[in-house]
Amino acid sequence: MKMPEEKKISVCILTKNSAQTIEKCLGAICRENRFDEIILLDTGSTDETLEIVSRFPGIRVFHQDGIENFGETRNFISSMAKNDWLLHIDSDEFLPPQFFEGLRRIELHPDTVYEISRRMFYRGRPLPGFDDRIKRLYNRTATSWTNRAVHEIINLKEGMKLAGIGSIVEHHSYDSCDQLIQKAQKYSTLFADQFAGKKSATPWSAVLHGGWAFFRFYFLKRNIFYGYAGFITSFCFSIMSFLKYAKLYERNLWQTKI
Repeated sequence: MKMPEEKKISVCILTKNSAQTIEKCLGAICRENRFDEIILLDTGSTDETLEIVSRFPGIRVFHQDGIENFGETRNFISSMAKNDWLLHIDSDEFLPPQFFEGLRRIELHPDTVYEISRRMFYRGRPLPGFDDRIKRLYNRTATSWTNRAVHEIINLKEGMKLAGIGSIVEHHSYDSCDQLIQKAQKYSTLFADQFAGKKSATPWSAVLHGGWAFFRFYFLKRNIFYGYAGFITSFCFSIMSFLKYAKLYERNLWQTKI
C-alpha cells in the first residue's frame, strides 16, 4: 500500500550506464508500491540503462549531458518532483524490505533530515569497513543540497534535526578495479576543480593523504580481514585521495602562472 497523504514522497535517482544495477534498484522500489512518484535523471547512458528503465511503467525520465557539479544536479532533479518530500537513491543502491517498514513507522517532520545506513559491496562481497551514514530524505521547503561539485550533502541548517531510518541499504558500486580507478579519476578531478585557488596542496600532502587513506581503510576500518576485496578497495581509495591533492597542487600551479 502507498504511504498516507502526509508521507507522499518523490524518489529521485541519478543514473549513467547503470545497466548492471538499475533493474534491481528499481525493482526494490516499485515492488513495495509505496512511493507517490519516481523520477530518474540519466546523464548520458550509452548502455542498456534506459531500455531497462522503460520496462518500469510510470517512471518520469529526464536527460542531462554529464555531471559537472553533483550538488547542482541533485537540486535540479529535486526541482522536477511534484512532492516536497524527496528521497534520493543512487542507481547502484538497493532498498531492503526493512527500509520500507522503518519509513512507514516514523513520523516525518519538515525540520528534520533523515539518513540511512549504507554498506558497500565489491564484486558482490560486503565490506563492513566501508559502512557509512548518508543524508537522503528531506523536505525541499526546508533545505536543499549543498552546491558542491563532489561529496555533496543535504544542508542541515541551524535548528534542524537529524534522524535515522532503520535497516542497511546495499551499495553495489564496484565490480572491478577498472570501475574503482574510473571513479578515482572522476572524483579527484571534480575535487581539484572545486577547490583550485581555495585550498592549498603540495606533493607531500598528496602522499600523506594517500598513505593515511590506505592505513585508515585497510587497518583501522579492518578491511584487512576481507581478503582481496578489502585490499583492492582500500588501495584504490588511497589512490583517489592521493590524486585529489596531486591534481589540486597542479591546478594551483596553473593559476599562479596566469
